Amino acid sequence: MNFFRNALLLRGRLTGWRTWILLALLPLITFGAARLMPPEEVSAPVQVGVVLPEQGGEDFWARLERRSGLVVAFHRTSRSQAERQVAAGRWDCALVLPEDFAQRLARLETAGLFTLLIGPGSTVYPMVRETVSACTAECVAPGMAEEYLRSILGEGAVEPARPRLEETLLNQERVLVTMETADGAPLDPLTLANSGVSRLSAGLTAILLLLWAMLAAMDLGRWLDSPFARRLAPLRGRTALLLPRLTGELVPALLSGMLALLAVEDPLPCIGALVPYLLFWGAAALVLARWRPGWNALPVLLPFVPALGLLLSPVLLDLSVLFPGLGPVIRWTPITLYLRACDGSVMDGLLLAAVGVAVLGLSAAADHRRRSGGAV
Repeated sequence: MNFFRNALLLRGRLTGWRTWILLALLPLITFGAARLMPPEEVSAPVQVGVVLPEQGGEDFWARLERRSGLVVAFHRTSRSQAERQVAAGRWDCALVLPEDFAQRLARLETAGLFTLLIGPGSTVYPMVRETVSACTAECVAPGMAEEYLRSILGEGAVEPARPRLEETLLNQERVLVTMETADGAPLDPLTLANSGVSRLSAGLTAILLLLWAMLAAMDLGRWLDSPFARRLAPLRGRTALLLPRLTGELVPALLSGMLALLAVEDPLPCIGALVPYLLFWGAAALVLARWRPGWNALPVLLPFVPALGLLLSPVLLDLSVLFPGLGPVIRWTPITLYLRACDGSVMDGLLLAAVGVAVLGLSAAADHRRRSGGAV
């Protein structure tokens, strides 16, 4: 009987016009977010102009060009073109070298060496400054080392050591810098440059499925408050009554989420994480449906859920980097757990599933105690 009842409820959901609208809406939103975003904003590097002097600066430009890649791209240009591109917002910023650049480097005069052109929309120029400082340090390092040796050993000891000053150290002799995220995970700049759209699509899917679960909780609550459900609840238990209808609500959500996640670069982990994620929110919807003040308050909360979902999860920005006090809250929100499961964290997915199963078990146990005559 349970099987046939589930099948009939699911068939009723799939034949309803509202289900089909919701089923198509989620993939349209995620694919639209991925396709409407301009390609240059998705994967292209930040554009930075470099104005070199007529003579000198070639060694500096060669070092800067080697650092040009998927994150920041440097373009050799003229002063007038750099000003136009920055003012138009096509380039984030531009770097202007003085005409006596080579002479000032030779004299180790680095104070006020560069002019940085920025516009109202410039955002990454601090990172550009760090890159320029690294290239400048490479250019002046031999001269600085020579001056240091001359001060402690005298002029005669500098000449034999001068070829050594121009040598490039091997990897085992260098001070290597590794990057990691705020939570300690390794950070690959190439991966970071290409992961924004996938994270946005997965995050939007998770938030919209949360809204779906809230709508399901309202439907289940209204049905449980009907005269028919009130008469049947003492005999069957509210959990047993709601589970078939909850399944009928969540199966279309699962199908819609799977279609939406095809917009993600690597969809299989995200699709696999949908099951524990929906199990968690399905259990929460069942609890809210049993509590009349809870599902009655959901229409008031619905408009705030997308904003809170974006702020309290690392979909667009991890606010715990700016406000460390939010770290524990953001770390353990269901949307964050889902995104971490998409990144391959099996334990976060299992945690969502375990909480969902535990809530369903407690709800069924409460019904059993009520039917046995105990207090809920």
